[in-house]
Amino acid sequence: MRVRVKSVFALAAMVALSAVIAAQQPAPSDADLAQPNFLPIGPPADLKSSKVPDLSGDWSVAGIGQSLSAADPGGRMRGKEPDIAYKPWALASTLAQVPPTGPDANFERNTDPAIHYCEPLGLGRIYMYPGKTRFIQTTEAVYMLHEIGPVYRVIWLNAKHPEDPDPQYWGHSIGWYENDDTLVIDTVGVNDRSWLDQIGHPRTEKFHFIERYKRMADGTIQLDMTVDDPGAYTKPWPGKRNFRKSETGFLRYQWVCSVRDNNAHYDKVGKSGNTGSTTFQK
Repeated sequence: MRVRVKSVFALAAMVALSAVIAAQQPAPSDADLAQPNFLPIGPPADLKSSKVPDLSGDWSVAGIGQSLSAADPGGRMRGKEPDIAYKPWALASTLAQVPPTGPDANFERNTDPAIHYCEPLGLGRIYMYPGKTRFIQTTEAVYMLHEIGPVYRVIWLNAKHPEDPDPQYWGHSIGWYENDDTLVIDTVGVNDRSWLDQIGHPRTEKFHFIERYKRMADGTIQLDMTVDDPGAYTKPWPGKRNFRKSETGFLRYQWVCSVRDNNAHYDKVGKSGNTGSTTFQK
């Protein structure tokens, strides 16, 4: 039996369409950006909740975009986003990157580590791709299964971070339930190797990432993210995504990164400047 495998280059071509999708979504107002749910917090004194929101099932991101910036999801204001306060080196690093997709894309000259080295997409950027996410909720932990990779995350409930975690691509995550409708995930111990999004926002080992997955009345999930990285930015900044239930099934394809497939894709279409989607057969 032959298994159909999607390469990272094929994914990148699909992501190129997301700028159009993101452009259809209105940017949040200044009042929205000032909401306290964008500010980093620590675990509450009581991690117990009287009600656990049901996040089960398979979820697809709506309006995946190019940038993690809540004010500029399409990536058209790279380096000038009103909600990102760069440190000088982080601004220079962002502008020096050559994205494979988006308004400033140059596929043939891209500097994307996910393409060149098959490094994991990591936190934030995982939701810039059209793969699905599945939540598995237990009393000990919440397991997040990402179709892209495929990879999984473990969010430990009623737990604390280690005092000195070894930096990893996905870090160390703890979580708790809040207001009977929200899963809060707090992550530290992340390395500095991955981009935060498609356009190359950097992070450092001081990176602290907060995610709030809120189950909405219409059956969707709203994700509010906070990037808190004093090594790269002078203050925290927000990101936002929305999810809808997917009925197409989980892991219909193996979304894996293969250097061999990436090279084959580049030989076939990259050198000609054509970034169309290619499906490789194994």
